Amino acid sequence: MKKLLRTGLGLFAVAVLFTACKKDHVCTCKYTNSLGVEGTETHTLKNQTRADAVENCENFERNSSFSTINCNL
Repeated sequence: MKKLLRTGLGLFAVAVLFTACKKDHVCTCKYTNSLGVEGTETHTLKNQTRADAVENCENFERNSSFSTINCNL
């Protein structure tokens, strides 16, 4: 039982370390304007956790009558 508990705690600790580490992420945005022109742009999000990078990547998204921009990590 103790071995199972230690293994579970060890796996939990590893999962926390991997999700909490900060690193660079690349946000890729695809856009289409009202004329049908499509393109791609990238943004480097430096030294961020994955959760922060996802949130910041979503901030690049826009929808208007002139263009649509969808972004993902």
